[in-house]
Amino acid sequence: MNKNNKKIFFASLLLLILIYTSFYFSGKSIQNYSFSFILSSLIYLVAVIVLIKTDLSKAQIISVLLIFFSIKTLFISIEPIGSDDYYRYLWDGKVQASGINPFQYAPEDLNLSFLHSDLLPEKVRYPQIRTIYFPVSQFLFTLAYRISGENAIGLKIILFLAELLILISLYYLLKHFLIDLKYILIYAIIPLVFFQFFIDAHIDLVGTALLLISVCLYFYNKKFLSYILLGLSISVKPIGLLLIPFLFRNELKNKEKLKSVFIPIIVFIITFLPYVFTATPLDTLINFTTNWTFNGMVYNVINIFFSDNLIVRILCGMLFLLVFIFLLTTNIDFLKKVFLLLFLLMLFSPVVHPWYLIWFAVFLPVIKSYSGIYFVSAISLTSITVVTFQTIGVWQESPLILVVEYLPLTLIFLYELLKERFWSKTTANL
Repeated sequence: MNKNNKKIFFASLLLLILIYTSFYFSGKSIQNYSFSFILSSLIYLVAVIVLIKTDLSKAQIISVLLIFFSIKTLFISIEPIGSDDYYRYLWDGKVQASGINPFQYAPEDLNLSFLHSDLLPEKVRYPQIRTIYFPVSQFLFTLAYRISGENAIGLKIILFLAELLILISLYYLLKHFLIDLKYILIYAIIPLVFFQFFIDAHIDLVGTALLLISVCLYFYNKKFLSYILLGLSISVKPIGLLLIPFLFRNELKNKEKLKSVFIPIIVFIITFLPYVFTATPLDTLINFTTNWTFNGMVYNVINIFFSDNLIVRILCGMLFLLVFIFLLTTNIDFLKKVFLLLFLLMLFSPVVHPWYLIWFAVFLPVIKSYSGIYFVSAISLTSITVVTFQTIGVWQESPLILVVEYLPLTLIFLYELLKERFWSKTTANL
């Protein structure tokens, strides 16, 4: 039986490699992007299901890691296809490289006209809005601009290094929990990472890498450094703020509790000091959190009954707060709390772009959540919305895609809860 499973697993890997490489050498249209993303995600599901039932040698695991890591390097030279966020990244980097606070002016502001080129900020979406990205992100954007100017290569190099750090951290987490190294492949072969980061160059991969390293160091009792990296992760995107109450509760001594709160927050504040006296991203952040929506599960369900955007958001927030309090007070493993917190955040959020899922996806090799594995695969269907937008200029969510994405996800998640998979110890026998 194991031989048959192994054959299916390696056949699935071969198909994934063919899809990734054929995409690289083919016409890189948005239609091809969407088709390849969806097809590879379906094959990924098969590969992971079989992986769980298959024994692999250490040599086989390392070989797969090296092959898929090498394939990712191919995409460093590809311009992003499914998203134009990187134009904003490069613009912010260009502005800061010129000695100007990137939070101070919108791209179209006449004060920045001397920086305008044929590409930037011409390609920046919503040039009338000031940037939303936090200080560590801005530092990385500036570094990327200094490396490669007005193209994505500099960003991709930074993401490549972040990916390497993620894989190293996963190795040590699996080792700590005595979990079979083969499960690192749940992350290493995931199409989401190929398409959203090594093609589309989203910065979340760096924030997630910092968060994962922080968690890894925490388990290895390197807590001071762990808290510093958590603060840096928060300064990429503030998702890590949610972990602080869990760290506080997890510590037994009052001194350690205070460290878990104040060190990451102080680091976060320090990163803002160069900007705070001229301009911050607060206005843009408020605008984003109150007006933007896409692909939210709970949001769309509540929106069936309430048409007012503000009411729906308040209800989503209140429901997530109840879940947050429950997780904070329940007696389950710390790492599972972290995973469930980040996973459920995506279910309750009004905006769920595919690259957002990386925040919990990096924990899948340890937690091995079937609902999480399905989620990171099914979200590839949202690329159809991007195809429609780029071809006919209409941004329209499909109710059918939402059903296919979230109905099985909900059923699988409920099954996992009923089977108590989330409430058992985090060990190799999960």
